[in-house]
Amino acid sequence: MSVRKRTAAAVAVLASTGLACAVLSVLPAHADTVVSSYQSVTSTGTLGNGAAPGGTVSRSQALQRAQDWVNNAVPYSPYGLNSPYGWWADNATGGRYREDCSGLVSMAWQLSSSLTTDSLPSVSTRLGSFDDLKPGDAINSSTHVVLFAGWADSGHTTANVYTESGTAYPTRYAQYSRSYLSSNGYYGLRYNKMVDSSAPAGYPDPATLATGTLVKSPNNALVKLIINGAGLPIAGSDVTPDGYNLGSVVTVDDAKFWALPNSLPAGTVVHDQAGGAARYVVVGGAALPIDGTEWNADGYNTRPDMGVPTSWLQQALRNTLPTGLVVMDQSGTDNNRYVMVNGAALHISGAEWTADGYNTQTLMGVPGIWLKGAAAKAPSTGTVVMDQSGTDSNRYVIIGGAAVHISAAEWTADGYAGQSLMGVPGEWLAGRTGADVADGTLVKGQSGADPSVYVMANGTALLLTNAEYTSVFASGPVAGVPEAWEATVVARPLKDGTVIKNASGADPSIYVMAGGKAVPLTYADYTGLGYDKQPLRGVPGTWEATAVAKTVPADGTLLKSSDTTTVWQVVNGGSKKAAVAGSYNTADVVAVPTALTAQLPTIQ
Repeated sequence: MSVRKRTAAAVAVLASTGLACAVLSVLPAHADTVVSSYQSVTSTGTLGNGAAPGGTVSRSQALQRAQDWVNNAVPYSPYGLNSPYGWWADNATGGRYREDCSGLVSMAWQLSSSLTTDSLPSVSTRLGSFDDLKPGDAINSSTHVVLFAGWADSGHTTANVYTESGTAYPTRYAQYSRSYLSSNGYYGLRYNKMVDSSAPAGYPDPATLATGTLVKSPNNALVKLIINGAGLPIAGSDVTPDGYNLGSVVTVDDAKFWALPNSLPAGTVVHDQAGGAARYVVVGGAALPIDGTEWNADGYNTRPDMGVPTSWLQQALRNTLPTGLVVMDQSGTDNNRYVMVNGAALHISGAEWTADGYNTQTLMGVPGIWLKGAAAKAPSTGTVVMDQSGTDSNRYVIIGGAAVHISAAEWTADGYAGQSLMGVPGEWLAGRTGADVADGTLVKGQSGADPSVYVMANGTALLLTNAEYTSVFASGPVAGVPEAWEATVVARPLKDGTVIKNASGADPSIYVMAGGKAVPLTYADYTGLGYDKQPLRGVPGTWEATAVAKTVPADGTLLKSSDTTTVWQVVNGGSKKAAVAGSYNTADVVAVPTALTAQLPTIQ
């Protein structure tokens, strides 16, 4: 096996790696408290040592079991063991585990059942200090738990952990700062049946070995590739295509094997060891693609180019940059600054750069084309946010790209108080509070008091029947939303000029909304009135039938047909009169077929 490198001097990285969090930002929410509709498939694995669940487990076995979830990209799911979705069956031991944070730790410890953050202490002992942690221990709080893999530094300031922390990404190997853990009430736990991994003295420290060395612990078969002091796991599927020689594996110290960082330093350029022309830069544990035009222009061609295991690279491509990391275009073409929140790059204005404390954080250069895509995104649905500066004291939840207000009564009652609260730039937030939730987003009340499911269309929530949800819309996740907001968008009429079609395809006709009525359009109308240039929104058939059956648009609706320059206003429950020029906003006028205006009697 070989790790290919370029010999030219490396370009300086804009800043060192690390977990950078905004002043008011925290890490993603605990999986057990997030209300989410992410649906994963039932998963199975062979992780055990042949022992029955609830017995002893060694530290190396616990870490190997957690690594297997990373290798298999096990997703987070809230459904639990009482659902056909969202649990992991360990074929070797017979254990079944929820796919959430405490399920991960329960699986790694090979417990007989999935415990929770509240019940994990019942099978473990609380540690007096973070310095007492050993690989395989857990770091627990009331809202989240992770499996400790080792310290990233001799000063014990940054912990390497395995975490299952929400729907934005599957199980991953990450880093938490000690200051974050301390300030958020975390503490160490040691499983009462955990046994230290035995290893004869004298094995080398893997971090001191040359890049390209394959290493393993004396206690299990997992092999890692050493690259600049980090250890990247190699899956069985990597061995042949990546050309690894398992006959040259070096056995190393067990504890130090598991303490190896599982990610490369920020700014490292990598490619798939199996081949291919694609190149990536590692930032915050994620692999970001480098476009061909950026390879030379951004100086990536002057950095060492490392071949990495295919499975590791695939996982790194799925990772998102840590929330709170501040980034910029590596080339400087875009001179703006952005903060990462759940996979989205949020613009920081000049005024906010210093006032909100972003200027004190690590600034990472990233490929400009990748950054442009990240800046076009919003944080994932369910992310709870606030104004980083505190100028706006309200709280919001991101739903389909929009920031939806959470009332004070809903903050605790709906469980938002138990989720992580992300600080975001105030100017970005202001733009999202007035935005419509993305078309096609499925929503229901967060508390569950209203069991109905709605689909969003042009800012309005349209009711779905059970049959429509099951047969037409069930492929999408359902987002829990604040009830006060839900009531507003349910009561809101679909905007005039919205072009719709039955989402099931049962009715092939196309309609335009005018005062609550769905007005049929011929193909000539559709193209001649310019509606073919507008979004065509799929709506529930039952709702559509009601809108089609409405005889006339609501009073006050402004209409215009191609046979006259007159703008008509609907009055008296179905008549029309000429609107006075200058008395209306032309943007509110709906272009409709002549057949509609012709059927309305004219009054003076």
